Amino acid sequence: MSRRAAVFTGLAGALLALLTVTRTWITVTPAESAIVQSTVVVPGSDAATSVSALAIVALAASISLSIAGRIARYIIAALLVAAGTGVGFAAASVLGDPESAAAGLVGEAAGTAQILADYETSAWPVVGIAAGVWIVVAGLLVAVSARRWADSRKYAAAGEQPAAPEAAADDDSRVDEIDGWDRLSRGEDPTR
Repeated sequence: MSRRAAVFTGLAGALLALLTVTRTWITVTPAESAIVQSTVVVPGSDAATSVSALAIVALAASISLSIAGRIARYIIAALLVAAGTGVGFAAASVLGDPESAAAGLVGEAAGTAQILADYETSAWPVVGIAAGVWIVVAGLLVAVSARRWADSRKYAAAGEQPAAPEAAADDDSRVDEIDGWDRLSRGEDPTR
């Protein structure tokens, strides 16, 4: 996998996770004898609050792959695996216990965290789990393929100089920086 493909794979998983939290995860329909009679809609951002933060971590980690050095790539891979695992577990916990996940909004509406109601989960927590798995796979692919990527010279440390090409090995053919600027000032091409 190329560096660019790894960046886009991680971004896709993170953006999918962010998309899921904007959608309705749980619909709470109170029973006729309940205190509150209106339906409570619980978005993913309230049902699984950690998904947004973990998706942003995955988003930032994926973007940083484009400039990461050799060691940083493996740290980023571990971050992606951890963030994806967290997203998956948070979404799975909503499926496992929707009543606890909806307790905050139900409490605001009814004044008590538990009411007699029907808690119906949508497909979005499942998509959240899939996004988490996607991010984990992206992290694993980065860990496997990162050693084959070329190091970025653009963001190299200040003391590091890129390797000179073979043709420039002859000292007579090189143009001194100051001489080059002087030739440019006179309107000449210093590369000739």
